[in-house]
Amino acid sequence: MDQAAINLLWSLQLWQVLRGAGVVHGVICPGSRSGPLAVAATLTPGLVRHTSIDERSAAFLALGLIRGTGAPVAVLTTSGSAVAHLLPACSEADLGGLPLVLLTADRPLHRKHCGANQTAPQEEFLLACVRRMVQLPLPGTTTFPKALVQEALAAARGPHHHGGVQAPGPTHVNQPFEEPLHTSKAQLQAVRRQWLGQQSDGVAHPTPATDRPTATCSPPPLDWDQPGVIVAGPYRGQDLAAYQHHVTQLVRRTGWPVLADPCSGLRGLGDLPVVSGYDLLLTAPRRVPTPGQILRLGPCSPSQRLSAWLERTTAVQVQVCEQDQRLWDPLGRTHWRSGQGLAPLVAQLSPGQPTAAAMDLQQGWWQQQHRLQQWLDHQLEASPLTEPWLAWAICRWLDQQPPTTVLLASSSPVRDWESFAQPRCPHHVTCFRGVSGIDGTLSLAAGLAMASGPSRPTILVSGDLALLHDSNGWLWRPQLQSCGAHLLVVLIANGGGGIFEQLPIRNGAFSMEELFTMPQSVDQLALAAAHGVPGHTLNQPGQLARALEQGSRQARRHGMALLHCPTHARRDHRQRQRLRAAWLAQDGAPLETGEPPCHGDESPATSHVSPT
Repeated sequence: MDQAAINLLWSLQLWQVLRGAGVVHGVICPGSRSGPLAVAATLTPGLVRHTSIDERSAAFLALGLIRGTGAPVAVLTTSGSAVAHLLPACSEADLGGLPLVLLTADRPLHRKHCGANQTAPQEEFLLACVRRMVQLPLPGTTTFPKALVQEALAAARGPHHHGGVQAPGPTHVNQPFEEPLHTSKAQLQAVRRQWLGQQSDGVAHPTPATDRPTATCSPPPLDWDQPGVIVAGPYRGQDLAAYQHHVTQLVRRTGWPVLADPCSGLRGLGDLPVVSGYDLLLTAPRRVPTPGQILRLGPCSPSQRLSAWLERTTAVQVQVCEQDQRLWDPLGRTHWRSGQGLAPLVAQLSPGQPTAAAMDLQQGWWQQQHRLQQWLDHQLEASPLTEPWLAWAICRWLDQQPPTTVLLASSSPVRDWESFAQPRCPHHVTCFRGVSGIDGTLSLAAGLAMASGPSRPTILVSGDLALLHDSNGWLWRPQLQSCGAHLLVVLIANGGGGIFEQLPIRNGAFSMEELFTMPQSVDQLALAAAHGVPGHTLNQPGQLARALEQGSRQARRHGMALLHCPTHARRDHRQRQRLRAAWLAQDGAPLETGEPPCHGDESPATSHVSPT
């Protein structure tokens, strides 16, 4: 058997181990050196393949697929600078706890450091972010190191002690190949027959993933019979339904209200006392009840007001993260923490009912939440087309829609959603804030849409620079269309980096536009149209519902669609400031509808204020 056939047979074994570790999706980028692995992917049963000309975009698509499916995803690249393009997504997977498998082809070691073409120290490119880096031997020089690859893939699923990081995350498998790389048609058929024969003989079957033992933890310094508050940050686990069930069990026992981040997976759940307006409520923290103990779930929210409140309070603070043992407490205020998830904590709860004092504290928060919802509806109903209004109005529109996946881009969209979106129905709202960058925004959304499939719509809410920064993400449109998935992109076109208007930068001594906001002259609708993506512009607030419905129909037909929403960053920021000042100044008059209902009793049909 010649080297090309050996390379292909070896690559088949590698993909088989990946499949055995739960990899269903493989994102494949072109390249000659990676040819054996690319061809082997087409011969691997059960592997769903996606192809991309852009390694950076491919890796972010994989992150979207991971977030949507909860399973590891592999990205295949060729050698050289292609590997360097994986670093942005690799860093997001690291901090976001996402099991990204980076499979890179390489030149043999003896070809390096001697001037050979397309050689680089690529095995070192990703070391700062990966759970494990595995340098595989040249095919044919030894038996296939199955156990070594399985160990690296187990490190990606976490939590493990590999590299000192006890959390899921990326892993790098670097595979050198000796030439010749490519088989003839006859050789390929011969290798395929040999491979199928080995499988029928029981050789090299995939190893199923093993279940982790049930975790236990010592009791936290909390008294479940006393009043408290739950602060839920962005959800980063792999089983949202189970997490929601555990939070519900905890609330039923304690009566504690839940201050829920927009990406916590808890907003809109009717059986939970969810406080979604904490970012505005905490502009006047003395008006809300002060707890003596706080349970923090997951990482911190981006809300500066919530962080300041947590930093100032004297309450006992406990933090629980889902399968992530790393320290997520930049405030330095936690008295006890666990990375084993909420399940073992809930399992230790003693039977009982919430105390009267706990319910009083819950009702205090809930009353303020209900008052804020009414007030925001009144303030924003007649608003012009602004970023805060879009967060509020899109959320209102979603209250009338079937379950939808919503990706909030980093920067302004996720912050405005935190402050002004007050959902009454649950949707899968998520974000990628591991490193809080705008890298790969459109590709992330495309991956989420592919994971959601034809039956569940996906919406991306993004600023213009974030969308332009990943314009190659429009190239995913044909693949979305072919699998029946669909993505509607709601573009907040505010003339550049609008987030900088919210920072104390502008002072007249330099050009804010040149150094920070950087407005671009690109016609985003024309750019999308060049990729076969239809789009239209929202001109009046009253047209939003119709525009979203039209965009949704276009997305279902073409795979992607763009809704262009022009706003003005400075005007948007002035509205944010006015709303915060007005809420702070309002005198707490009685609610127009009397006492607030118990959570879960408010009907969207009676409380909804239409954006039209």
